[in-house]
Amino acid sequence: MKNSICILIAVLVFLCMVTADVSAGKTKAAAEKKLTQIDESTKLAYEGGTLPLTTTPVVGKPDRKYNPVFKPGTEPLDPDEIRVTILGSGDPFVKRSQSSASVLIEVGNKERDFFFFDLGSGALANFNGLKIPVTSTTKVFLTHLHADHVGDMPTLVWSLAKSGRRDPVEVFGPAGETQKLGTSSYIQHLQAAHAWDTESMSGHPGQSGARAIAIEVPYDKPAKIYDRNGVTISSFPVIHIMSGAVGYRLDYNGSSVVFTGDTRPSKTTLEACKGGVDLLIHETFPSPKVFAKKASIPDEQAELVVNDTHTSPIAVGKVFRKAEARMSVMWHLVVDHETVGPAYKEMRSQYNGPTTIAQDLTVFNITRGGVVVRQAIIDPVAWPVIGKSNITGPPLAKPLNPPGWWAGALFTE
Repeated sequence: MKNSICILIAVLVFLCMVTADVSAGKTKAAAEKKLTQIDESTKLAYEGGTLPLTTTPVVGKPDRKYNPVFKPGTEPLDPDEIRVTILGSGDPFVKRSQSSASVLIEVGNKERDFFFFDLGSGALANFNGLKIPVTSTTKVFLTHLHADHVGDMPTLVWSLAKSGRRDPVEVFGPAGETQKLGTSSYIQHLQAAHAWDTESMSGHPGQSGARAIAIEVPYDKPAKIYDRNGVTISSFPVIHIMSGAVGYRLDYNGSSVVFTGDTRPSKTTLEACKGGVDLLIHETFPSPKVFAKKASIPDEQAELVVNDTHTSPIAVGKVFRKAEARMSVMWHLVVDHETVGPAYKEMRSQYNGPTTIAQDLTVFNITRGGVVVRQAIIDPVAWPVIGKSNITGPPLAKPLNPPGWWAGALFTE
């Protein structure tokens, strides 16, 4: 009798295990189907959705537990951790649903360093809700000088200086084939264009921070360009329209991130991923057919835009397969109900590994144990967080004397 009961219990336990496995399989299959067959009921981030666009939200065995969504200010980084936040996931056509190109990378060193990689229009509106010290917004790495990758630079240099930053901004970016096409020329002219803004800050505490320092990196060969506080950053050339576009690799405490900026499929990207990479963020445009429809342009023009200057979903799948990153990311893709499903399905025709389609405020936490993907929920009316300043900029100037005509024009009643 006892043996019969034991056998019965064992059978029930086995059936429960099988049922659980089947249920888990169905859940994953349902998630995969939802991405490859997005319909009007799919809730994307700009509609209030809180799930990342991935069927593999956890890779490996992370070193800590994470909440289902990322709430800024509630999760200090561990010493060996990297956090990557997509500040701008969109393309040159800025819209409320997606800011233009930008990625933020934070590391867990004692300095709590963080780095902007590109800074397209709208990116800083997302940054402001992350509760990170505005005083530390001093390091930017530009992949190239297209407007959708630099649109928020004036806001960073001048507006964030008024918001509390006292130190100037270091801007790393590619040199050009001629001097006028390089990052130094861009920064020189940017500062000249904002001379009135700079002069108006005389006497303001942030005046010392309203300045940018350009550091050019090679556009035609890989180079190690940054090595501080346990963080190393290397640049590598990519193929995008003309010379003067690069990608970057960041390494910290045994973990790594590769960010391509805009590029066609490139052997230099694969070289940058050699030795293993935890997160590969690679630009991806819709297929020519989808892009032609969305952009209202002829098929021939769409073919040129996608295949001669960017990377299609099928092509990015091939890159992902070769790169073998722990997590691969399709970035710079227009995210709406007509684009995400086809792009994901086309990529999947070439690659079956962990992949995420970036939306604004998609967050990746990287430890040696694993990679976790979530969406962030930010405070849309957050005020600046003030941290430590080194005040390495020029000394504070005296306030400007008011123009003489103001005395008679000022309304005082």
